[in-house]
Amino acid sequence: MGTGSILIWMALGCATAAPFAPPRLTIEPAGRVDLGELGPLETRTQDYTFANASAAPISLRVLDLAPGVTLAGPALQGPIPPFASARLALRVDSEDWVGPQFRNVRLGTDDPGQGDYYLPVRMTVRPDLTVDGTRRTFGDVGAHESPVAVFTFARETGRPLSVRVAEPLPPYLECEVLAQGPRARLACTLRPGRVRAGMRMGLDLVRVETNAPLQPGFNLYLAWRLHHPIEAIPARVLFQALQPDSLTLKLKSRNGAPFRILAAELEGDGFQLGPLSPRPAPEQRLGIRRTAPASSRATLVLRFTGEEEPLKVPVAFLPETASMDEGVIVVPNQSD
Repeated sequence: MGTGSILIWMALGCATAAPFAPPRLTIEPAGRVDLGELGPLETRTQDYTFANASAAPISLRVLDLAPGVTLAGPALQGPIPPFASARLALRVDSEDWVGPQFRNVRLGTDDPGQGDYYLPVRMTVRPDLTVDGTRRTFGDVGAHESPVAVFTFARETGRPLSVRVAEPLPPYLECEVLAQGPRARLACTLRPGRVRAGMRMGLDLVRVETNAPLQPGFNLYLAWRLHHPIEAIPARVLFQALQPDSLTLKLKSRNGAPFRILAAELEGDGFQLGPLSPRPAPEQRLGIRRTAPASSRATLVLRFTGEEEPLKVPVAFLPETASMDEGVIVVPNQSD
């Protein structure tokens, strides 16, 4: 038989196939049923009524059963008599699932003229392990402060909880886990004194791992902003090739109070400082001159009246890679 003959035979077969007879069973409730929200170990039962609208008995059998679903009831225990009804209970188990879930059951009958009957359901399973937010902010932090941000974890199932920090932290962050039973606290402390000179703000990722199978890890975020009573503008000074060899650093009091620069020292070679102003003022300017012929880095350490902690400002000359340092702001010389 050639290919053309096979296609004609298939077409004739489809055209002459007997259609299914009208449904002999009605189901209540009909269509997809929303089971609502379930806990991580919760089960829920949905009752169905199958009504036989025909004059002959009819039997049901299960053809396909979705994971976590069981069926029981008189509708599966024997034929449904003519014009009678029988109940069927669909039970779903939420364990090992999380989030939106869709399930379906396919039922057949002993009548070859009948099609299949379906029981579609949907639900949302709550996660076992939750955290009270994934973002914290330390706000504006002074040099003497050590603020603490706390994340709280809890398992709804009541099972023991284990939480650990999975990746190394920057030197200015300390995180401690305190766990008891199904609950745990992650306390993170910011140490401003360990922040690299020139850094004024940050958003740090703290990756934690847990023993909850369906919630094995969380990404937590910590935002912070440092302030010093005397601000340096810019926070980092960069000299670039083909630009002036002298730049001016502006120092400004946050509260507008006059201050005086007690000492200014350069830790590193390649730069020289201009004279310090002897008069207190809410805003001061300090000249910095480059003397290095090649790449050079240093740290400017400034001490002020009434302030115990010094202010540190990075200074650098990077003639070949300056364009890659996007965090540096250059301020040209400014006259009073």
